Amino acid sequence: MTVKRLFNLPDREVQQWSVFGKDDISYDFGHLDAQKVTFQHPERNERYILYFTFSHHCFTRGIKDHDAPTEADIYPYPVDRRIFDERRYALSLHLPQIIETLPEQFCYHGGHSRYCSCTIREADGTEVSYQVVYRVWRKSGKMRFHVESAYPLDEPLGRVKKVNFWVICHNLLLGKPMPRPAAQ
Repeated sequence: MTVKRLFNLPDREVQQWSVFGKDDISYDFGHLDAQKVTFQHPERNERYILYFTFSHHCFTRGIKDHDAPTEADIYPYPVDRRIFDERRYALSLHLPQIIETLPEQFCYHGGHSRYCSCTIREADGTEVSYQVVYRVWRKSGKMRFHVESAYPLDEPLGRVKKVNFWVICHNLLLGKPMPRPAAQ
């Protein structure tokens, strides 16, 4: 299931997922190891050290009523049984690049202090609306971003209000409230 803790973070989020084998294929999750990424604000003299962790929802999906999964289909995370999803896994390979370029990504408010960014281009040039849901908080002096889920959208994103990544970081650094969703 999990391997080890890479950073001394004040929470219990998984920091390193173990390899998963299915149909004689070994799926490595090294790209989803916890990451420490530093961002320099382009205008303010502020540097943000962010610690990222990733949920298994980035490479698994829920079990639907019509599914009849075998144990070999289930990623071994006993707290939340889910089916390993090859499509989500393939798309998750883009997450390190998305994280490194979050200031350039389209971020919007997804509710409950969660923000999302979308749209990636696959190797064959196909554009995919990719929902990346992350939660932010600060604890014990560490700024945390936890990617709760990442999955392709069936339909392109509708109209939503953009949230500036730098505002999220600035407010998190200073302990200010996070941006709120636009009034409906």
